[in-house]
Amino acid sequence: MRELEDPLALESRNSIYKSISKNPGLHFRELQRRTKLAVGTLQYHLDYLQKNHLVRGEREGKFVRFYSVRAKTIGEETKIMPLLRHESMRHIVLYLMEKQRATNKVIARETGLSPSTVSWHLKKLAESGVIIKKRSGKKSFFSVANKSDVGKLLVHYRKSFLDGLVDGFAEIWKEEYLVEK
Repeated sequence: MRELEDPLALESRNSIYKSISKNPGLHFRELQRRTKLAVGTLQYHLDYLQKNHLVRGEREGKFVRFYSVRAKTIGEETKIMPLLRHESMRHIVLYLMEKQRATNKVIARETGLSPSTVSWHLKKLAESGVIIKKRSGKKSFFSVANKSDVGKLLVHYRKSFLDGLVDGFAEIWKEEYLVEK
């Protein structure tokens, strides 16, 4: 009987696994950009990693996002990370983390997005439970549902977002979070 091969023995496969572990929720094309592997090679190794229960893919619309099976998760990571991978949604969440609550109109003005785009993103974020919608009179206010989990994710994976807004938030959040404890 032949000895079982270490699934991470190949450098390219190990590189893919490390990239997914450090950047949960990446989709195929982003993984390809970061690992610089050919499409066929990347697909072959992702399939191999999934068959060996090291990586799992989760469909999100037209994308499949990849997560490490072995990695320690932070809160509702697999529910929140795919949404944070969208730059516009991430900026809306960052704004709400800073301002506590806001209306669609204010969020649109402050993020530079159209009100209809903000509305669509807020609906997706609310459906997934990342934000909460509360009515007060004729106005609807939005706030982040679990600031602690979202803040921890943004701080822990800030390098994977390649976003200056996340870097600034992470520095402030770490200071405030450490002072409170």
